[in-house]
Amino acid sequence: MSRPKSDDKRIAILEAALRVFAERGNLSAPTSAISKAAGVAEGTLFTYFKSKDDLINELYRHLRARFDRALAEYPIKADAPTRLRYVWDRFIDRLLAQPEMLTLLVQLRSSGRLVKENEVPTVGIMEMLSTTRELVKGGKFENAPVELMVLMVRGQCEATAGYIHAHPEEEALSRELGFQVILNGLQGR
Repeated sequence: MSRPKSDDKRIAILEAALRVFAERGNLSAPTSAISKAAGVAEGTLFTYFKSKDDLINELYRHLRARFDRALAEYPIKADAPTRLRYVWDRFIDRLLAQPEMLTLLVQLRSSGRLVKENEVPTVGIMEMLSTTRELVKGGKFENAPVELMVLMVRGQCEATAGYIHAHPEEEALSRELGFQVILNGLQGR
């Protein structure tokens, strides 16, 4: 009879994969490096994940779920700009707290290795779609694909976080300017 899988080991492997992939700058890091960083045998990694692609996809889902948890106090009854600001600040906070996440998210999305099921909207994405629809209503971009507009918000957020990493002394100004660019853009100003 096989031993039950430990959620702690699974999380340790995912967190190690995040660090190793981000440090190496690509997704071609060997699973042996991930196993070593997680403090488990390489065979243990494959007990939890069938393949490296399975690990990569689970890591992406793990990161998306982490962001959803960061939205636990989402101000659902607030106006659209306030809701957008809440998401903006939580995303920036998350990227600043774990700078390797920014590197990894860009790599994962451009890798061609993510399965389509990973793009099923999470709670955070559903809220962003709803908020974005509300913000563009009646403006220049009312007929633009809302998914594209959400991707633009994400891109601006990632660019702002990257700038803040390079210029931490300008965090408050950068955070505010980035947000205003997005808010004004969505509203067609």
